Amino acid sequence: MYSVEQSFVEWLADRNYAASTYPPKEGTEFVTVERTSGGVEDMLDHPTVAIQTWAATPTRAEEMALSIRNALFYSRPEGVAHITVDGLYPFWDSETRLPRYQLVLDCTAQLTD
Repeated sequence: MYSVEQSFVEWLADRNYAASTYPPKEGTEFVTVERTSGGVEDMLDHPTVAIQTWAATPTRAEEMALSIRNALFYSRPEGVAHITVDGLYPFWDSETRLPRYQLVLDCTAQLTD
């Protein structure tokens, strides 16, 4: 079964980012991926995906987010046919107090069995 989250995690790992769908331990650079919404029609998935970059400083979190955004202009995760970047903004974590940035992506992906 196709998972857009897993596809993004694998794509990020290929670019040397430690990525998962759960938050990092304190003090590490990390990227999380979360499907936040989206519908399905005619075997096409239209997920909204949040990619969050976590780092020790706000500057580094922003650099990571910009690097990922720019890489998406040249390649896409497997199964993702189209990506629109809807937002890129600081998004501090209130629990860990780690700086993070968030990219919000609207995607189109082909569903598979």
